[in-house]
Amino acid sequence: MKANVAAALLSALWAASVEAAPAPTVDTTYDYQGPPIPIGDWVDPTVNGNGKGFPRLVEPPAVKPAIKNPTNNVNVVQLSYLPTGINIHYQTPFGLGELPTIMWGTSAGKLSNKTQGYTHTYDRTPPCSLVAVTQCSQFFHEVQIKGLEAGTTYYYQIPAANGTTTSHVMNFTTALAAGDHTSFSMAVLVDMGYTNAAGTFKHLTQAVDEGVAFAWHGGDLSYADDWYSGILPCESDWPVCYNGTSTSLPPGDYPTDYNTPLPDGEIPNQGSPRGGDMSVLYESNWDLWQQWVGPVTNKVPYMVIPGNHEAACAEFDGPGNVLTAYLDDDKSNTTVANTSLTYYSCPPSQR
Repeated sequence: MKANVAAALLSALWAASVEAAPAPTVDTTYDYQGPPIPIGDWVDPTVNGNGKGFPRLVEPPAVKPAIKNPTNNVNVVQLSYLPTGINIHYQTPFGLGELPTIMWGTSAGKLSNKTQGYTHTYDRTPPCSLVAVTQCSQFFHEVQIKGLEAGTTYYYQIPAANGTTTSHVMNFTTALAAGDHTSFSMAVLVDMGYTNAAGTFKHLTQAVDEGVAFAWHGGDLSYADDWYSGILPCESDWPVCYNGTSTSLPPGDYPTDYNTPLPDGEIPNQGSPRGGDMSVLYESNWDLWQQWVGPVTNKVPYMVIPGNHEAACAEFDGPGNVLTAYLDDDKSNTTVANTSLTYYSCPPSQR
């Protein structure tokens, strides 16, 4: 009897620790009519890539797996301020099977404090079961450590759980106390994405290494809504046309990777050598970008607000309304006469 009660309590605790995503705040009146998994590559419309179309980037996860073929992994770690502490957010493709936990302390060699949090999860298109374990996030873990000393460096570690690998020891510094007039610096940036952002990333990581207190990103983070740029034909009134050595771009620094030849079968397009800004899948753009900026977000609080590129999975169409045909009518590599592309064209998980 006691064992049954204990099992029931543990089950209830686990159920309570995983929170369902909140009810959508968007209008779901219109059913999604597009393909099960929209992929912005007519030559290679596969989730993980078959090597024939646009190259698929791979970004290192926040925690390097201890084994060659992991079944779960901590791929993203991000910090944000609390009034008297820190929120440690980390992401995995699959659940932990227990409450998310952080071990922490004021010495890297003595992490004697333990704080637990909660997990929430959202649908994803495609689900992480179809994506490489170290390149996908679908479970989001929040651990809030409160009552910390102001202006103090703390060390923390994420323990292994349900197939993940224990993280290396990381650190953060809490905010100065209210009213403290000690000077500090912060990084302010907007409109980053990945393509053409190498310089921004270099200066941002340098600022972190030099002791910047936190970063404030004022919208347009990953440019995930450019996932379909590689299927949009070039337009004369738009100064971006990726076509290998014949590429045309606005005046400014010319990234040499734009000289990369178009893969066989791909058309001159409004995208980059990767098709989209970073990936030809909307949600993979998000995951890869978060892993790319990980050397910043696991060291200093990274505060963000949404911009227009966070509004939906698609912002505009191109010549022939090829995206409308794809998302509204489930027709690849074709055109439609009149555009009807709207916010409702996105798969439900991307609205």
